[in-house]
Amino acid sequence: MAVKTKESSEKVKSVEAKSSGKSKLDTDDFTNEEVLIQDEEHPDYLPGIYSGPTDFTEGDLDDLEAFDDEGEDGDLENFTPVPGGPIPGVPGIPGIPGRIPGRIPGRIPGPSIPLNFCSALSGTYSYSSPFRPTPRPFPIPRGPFPLPAPSVPARPARPVGPFIPLSLISIKVRVDVDRFFPQNRISIEVNRRFPFSRAHAIAEVTSDRCLGWNRRRVETNITYRDGMNSLIPGNRVIFEASRGRGFSYGSYKLTLIGPGRTRRVYRLNFESQHFDEVEFEVDRVSNANAPTTTYDIGSHPNRPANLPAENISMDTVYRRAGFDVSMSPNRSVIPTSGAGANGTWSDAEMHNAMVTYWSRFQNRPKWAMWVLFARRHDRGRGLGGIMFDDIGPNHRQGTAIFTDSFIQDAPAGDPNAAAWRRRMVFWTAIHEMGHAFNLAHSWQKSLSYNGGDPWIPLTNNNEARTFMSYPFRVSGGENAFFSDFRFRFMDEELVYMRHAPRRFVQMGNEDWFSNHNLEQDSSLQSGNFDLEIRPNKSGNSYQFLEPVSLELKLKNVSDQAVEIEEDLLEDGRHITLFVQRSEGKTRKWRSLSTHCHHEHTTDLKPGQAIYGSHMVSASTDGWTIDEPGFYNIQAVIDVNDEIISSNVLRVYVNPPSSAEESKLAPDYFTEDVARTISFAGAPSLDGANDVLRDVAARCAKNPAARHANLALSAPMLRDFKVLSGTDDKAELEIKSINAKIDQGAKAQTAALIDDPDSAADTLGHIRYFGMLNQLATALEDKGDDKGAIKVLKSAVSTMKKRHVLDSVIKETEKKLK
Repeated sequence: MAVKTKESSEKVKSVEAKSSGKSKLDTDDFTNEEVLIQDEEHPDYLPGIYSGPTDFTEGDLDDLEAFDDEGEDGDLENFTPVPGGPIPGVPGIPGIPGRIPGRIPGRIPGPSIPLNFCSALSGTYSYSSPFRPTPRPFPIPRGPFPLPAPSVPARPARPVGPFIPLSLISIKVRVDVDRFFPQNRISIEVNRRFPFSRAHAIAEVTSDRCLGWNRRRVETNITYRDGMNSLIPGNRVIFEASRGRGFSYGSYKLTLIGPGRTRRVYRLNFESQHFDEVEFEVDRVSNANAPTTTYDIGSHPNRPANLPAENISMDTVYRRAGFDVSMSPNRSVIPTSGAGANGTWSDAEMHNAMVTYWSRFQNRPKWAMWVLFARRHDRGRGLGGIMFDDIGPNHRQGTAIFTDSFIQDAPAGDPNAAAWRRRMVFWTAIHEMGHAFNLAHSWQKSLSYNGGDPWIPLTNNNEARTFMSYPFRVSGGENAFFSDFRFRFMDEELVYMRHAPRRFVQMGNEDWFSNHNLEQDSSLQSGNFDLEIRPNKSGNSYQFLEPVSLELKLKNVSDQAVEIEEDLLEDGRHITLFVQRSEGKTRKWRSLSTHCHHEHTTDLKPGQAIYGSHMVSASTDGWTIDEPGFYNIQAVIDVNDEIISSNVLRVYVNPPSSAEESKLAPDYFTEDVARTISFAGAPSLDGANDVLRDVAARCAKNPAARHANLALSAPMLRDFKVLSGTDDKAELEIKSINAKIDQGAKAQTAALIDDPDSAADTLGHIRYFGMLNQLATALEDKGDDKGAIKVLKSAVSTMKKRHVLDSVIKETEKKLK
């Protein structure tokens, strides 16, 4: 039987949607209707366990009998396995409606109804220990005074004034043994308030038995720890549930068994069927297609044969992953009336919008995420989505989906192109949102360094049928992927989302791609490729404050052509760098933005190479190079399931050459300044821009001044989109800072052309010639062909002088014709 539910009654309709006559799914009413079968009827749902009369002994009941609590009669709510859940029927007992919920796993011998059934138990349970102050005696007057009247007690039973209980220890227990995609884990989170300490443990189930009707005992062994171990002693954990006077669970008990069979026993309260609450807000830029927040699985014939034809939603996917999802009513269609003619988004503009949004909506760790549907990125149709992982000090809070991109390009001859497009947009949205839960791509989970991250070792899985894979990367391609894809996350990802320490998963908490993996293959050398990291300058020395930009070269050293992704060294998804100050701690570098794009492959022939460039001075968790001294830098990259390491590059950062450099350093080495330089401008970061102006004025001879001038002037070359609005958010709109091409071109010319060798030295060839090309394009668009030709001629001259590849020179010379 199908059940129709609504995720939100809030509707925000655009004028276009009202007048277009399109179907509801193609408009902006944000109703997000879903049609789902009952959980108990879904083949991926486990409603509980059963046992026969010989599956246990009397001794198994001893512990359970000791803590049966009295239930209350007369209220059917008390007969449910969980508050608010369905009421199971009990055969043979009149007056209780319904039936045994769902399918019972396995064949049941003998009678058609099992003797004992234990309904679903998965969910969150809690314990708090109240602290009660000891009552003090009421003061009795001394001397020759009469005692108080008998009606006034001389020693009150409780302290005078209101009683405020103080919980010194709180415990959350997440039980994961049934319902959707059970992982057979129990995780325990303990917080002690005085003295403050915390602990986290994950235990794997070794035994799960139904000892009677809704009398269940789950035994586990701890396999993972984080925090103060003494708060969770021993390695054995027992979770028990017993019914009260009715037929539902009424009592819950957690037992921690320590050394010498010492025990700590906690009586728990049921909280929720889910593990955490999370809120999603979905907004749309007015020139983008309507947000795709639902998908009808039955609309496309390419799907698993036994997967029910449901109309699922974002809510559905993440609820089945273990989260209590709410869709924010603050959904908006953001107008672009003031954005100018340029309808595409640069990294800097998208980043600027995210910073503006989250600065107005409590930029702190919280279970909340912003999902923005925009039209197209500057990089074109090849980029389908971005998870912006570096917004302020609190990362992983926002994602962007580009509706005018390759995810709209259905293959020729597809049996239902409209359903294919809707499926790809929906998959992309869930994929990018998964990154905000700190999930890596399925083929990148081992890309880390030994001993650096306190999480369970994970392995790459190119063939995984999960939202975190790319459909076109599996064997057989996209058709093979969706024929076996059940619209879920794989088991390792579910264990992480449900049971890892919550700071690892919560949006705005741990940095992107941190605390996710542990081990790296001990042998990182490949016989097929050579990876080189290098500065394209005369030496390996940098001035204090000067950003360190390095280039990567991946060369095919095998004797045959190898198919690789063209953007392998540039998209930020495949590369990890390790930066170690001499005899100091090694820090992991990750790109400040991660692009998820259509696969652009090329055959790299023997002897050929591809190139990429990155500013390695700053990462998602701050500056990696911010002190004078020697640094060792090494790159690791994932190429077709091969983990390849580069040479170790040694660079030197000089001490400050002036008092001004020392004075500016504390304000300069901040995350906002790093992002402004990396994204070549961020107009909304006023403080960072002020610092860069100071650097340009007070440290003019330092190469950092060149980087500062470029970051300040680059946004002037285009109509720069910004997100703005009133405090109530109802007035959100996208406006444009008008281009000031003459002013911007003058500053860019001074920084790039007046001393081209120095500029190419500090920026690196790839970034330097890329910025020259952007400047020439801006001048050409303005109608200044003479200025554009001057820039391109300067580029060609500098390329020849610095022995750049002939193919690159010829490509630039074509633009002069």
